[in-house]
Amino acid sequence: MFKQILINKYPIVLIDESQDTKKDLIEALFSLQSLNVEKFSLGLFGDTMQRIYSDGKEKLGEDLPPDWLKPVKQMNHRSKSRIIELINKIREDGDQQQQIPRIENSGGVVRFFIVQRGLDKLSTEESIKQKMSSITEDDKWTDKNIPKDKKYIPVKTLTLEHHMAAVRMGFSTFFNPLYSVDKMKTGLLDGSSSSVNFFIKIILPLLLAHKSNNSFEIANIIKKQSPFFDKENIKNESDKISILKTANTNVEKLLKLWDDNKSPILLEILNNINGSKLFKLPADLKLAIERSSITLVETGEEEEEDDELLLAWDIALNADFNEIIKYNDYISENSGFGTHQGVKGLEYDRVMVVIDDVEAKGFMFSYDKLFGTKSLTPADNKNIADGKETGIDRTSRLFYVACSRAKESLAIVAYTDSSTTLKKNLLDFGWLREEEIEIV
Repeated sequence: MFKQILINKYPIVLIDESQDTKKDLIEALFSLQSLNVEKFSLGLFGDTMQRIYSDGKEKLGEDLPPDWLKPVKQMNHRSKSRIIELINKIREDGDQQQQIPRIENSGGVVRFFIVQRGLDKLSTEESIKQKMSSITEDDKWTDKNIPKDKKYIPVKTLTLEHHMAAVRMGFSTFFNPLYSVDKMKTGLLDGSSSSVNFFIKIILPLLLAHKSNNSFEIANIIKKQSPFFDKENIKNESDKISILKTANTNVEKLLKLWDDNKSPILLEILNNINGSKLFKLPADLKLAIERSSITLVETGEEEEEDDELLLAWDIALNADFNEIIKYNDYISENSGFGTHQGVKGLEYDRVMVVIDDVEAKGFMFSYDKLFGTKSLTPADNKNIADGKETGIDRTSRLFYVACSRAKESLAIVAYTDSSTTLKKNLLDFGWLREEEIEIV
């Protein structure tokens, strides 16, 4: 009955990003279409080379029924011809599909910088931007004067993992300890953590209102967020003026922490608020500042997870508030950083792709194996022999996604322990020319 309802109500179903649509759903719709050829039409949009989630259908688009049409979008409207030439080479071992550039999009610059592991990453990457500026004769590679609306991003730097961006942007003291706790990862990235939102949605707006001398907005925040102005508190307090005076005094004491362009640490802010009761602290933060009076019990998995989170907050709360500002820019996508996976579908004039398996600490992807500087495991070889997907396949697609974001110029920065081997392999692959590879 459900199938008949679907067919009658929606005789045409189009699926965007079909390569990352859950395998079970795709297969169910395939089955439905095959049994109702005259009544139900199914259309799939997407690029199988851009499948980055593990629950998508492998080899989507292969072994289709003979009556299916397979139109191909050959024109790449985004990138310059040199970048398109590179991504065509990357996908040669995949589906062999080739794209062509628009006539007016000839040119473009690609450079691959091979960096020996152990060098300082921040200074190295800044020097590479300087080189790209010289190579491309484009000073926006080193442009730090981002407009105040932050919508214009001169260079987009793509890292493998969020913690790599945190180090480069300067909010790792706050972010990385919390991101290492599994139960916190989602909340840190999608804004669902009440503890993190305490800083982002209460303290940060209050500080911004203070810096812009917007007393009306300060009053509005306090009225909405402070327990001083709860209906019950106002009803029970006979001297209403005293509530206003107390609230005003406590706000002034809190904001004094930022006097003389100082940036207080998060623990200092929480201690101030805990003393004044200006805001109600989330449970995690309340526990974090009262740990000296808490006896931790390690009797089960749940308690151990709670202890892990408290220990993470112990470290994170030593970050100064400037890290909250930078973290907020990052998760709001107002920064010059993103992840290889997270920018799928987006485009930028200048892109720097940062690759370092050691720093990424991941297990789903391996650029060292893709580039041939690390040997394949027996499991890898067995999967290849059995025609199954490997980490190399996943990494190849991820590399394709990252490189194809660039419109004008692309810098790839790969950290390795085998510089000469990596250069030789890149040339053997035919991906790059000799003059496009530099060992730093």
